[in-house]
Amino acid sequence: MNLNDIFKGRIEIVNSELKRAVGDKVSPEEFYEPIDYHIFGGGKRVRPILCLLACEAVSGEYKKALPVAASLELIHAFTLAHDDIMDKDTMRRGKETMYAKWGEPLAINAGDGIFAKAYASILNLETPLQVAANAVKAISDSVIEVCEGQAMDLSFEKRDSISKEDYLDMANRKTAALIAASTKAGAIIGNGSEKEISALGVYGRKVGLAFQIWDDYIDFASEKTGKPLGSDIRRGKKTLIVCHSLEFATSDQRKRLKHILNAPVEETGPEMIAEAVEILNSTGSNDYAKEYAENLVEEAKAALNVLKDTDAKSALEQFADFVVSREV
Repeated sequence: MNLNDIFKGRIEIVNSELKRAVGDKVSPEEFYEPIDYHIFGGGKRVRPILCLLACEAVSGEYKKALPVAASLELIHAFTLAHDDIMDKDTMRRGKETMYAKWGEPLAINAGDGIFAKAYASILNLETPLQVAANAVKAISDSVIEVCEGQAMDLSFEKRDSISKEDYLDMANRKTAALIAASTKAGAIIGNGSEKEISALGVYGRKVGLAFQIWDDYIDFASEKTGKPLGSDIRRGKKTLIVCHSLEFATSDQRKRLKHILNAPVEETGPEMIAEAVEILNSTGSNDYAKEYAENLVEEAKAALNVLKDTDAKSALEQFADFVVSREV
């Protein structure tokens, strides 16, 4: 079975569990309408599906992991809701964000509600208490990491430049941590051995970091992302590509690139973006990020060698390859 079929077959199952987790209350409308809009308005359900696959990969029954899978998606949704507010983003997945549609106060309130429902979902687990506690700890630790990473990312916007190590530390927390928690928690619910749980945690961490770096890469390499090419430059984002370029650019290139990155969004036109892209290309920074992500994927797949050969393991390997082949 190919990866697309695997995801299609599980998205409906995940969505059904999400509906159970969210519940069917509709009043007050100002609370529940934004939540439904945000959660059921799209999304690939990557984290919950990886959780289910990890459970299966250690010979567990995936249905037992559904409450945790739903919890992970709700936590992801909660982080996106608050990210949109912090970044003042008005569009996500081709439609208005909660922040844009209902305003900041109601969007914050809905985000808080989603976070509460994420933890309530875990109460639907039918596993021994210690197993559930171990899964909750993996998830809770990752939420702290996500918050740490977001704080770092926000602080980077005020800095003239950051190192590659700074960027990787931030992305490892902000993006990779929750994906690692997804695979680790799935393995815990599936009663995997310590070695299997650790391996799947490593897999999730490396795939998650590769996912973020590839996102940075396709901002320049793909026209299918749904956003203008070079939008990260316009917003002054200090990606791995930018960090690498600032390290290896000439003095004049470095000065010019910093000027473009620090310019107000409304003043960063196509010509400035094209100039920045030319600098990034001249330092080989796009290729560097591409290769870095590809190497992470190979390391992620190698971590799975401790698992038995199963359809779930094959699906995890296919997903890793997909991460560094996608155009959106």
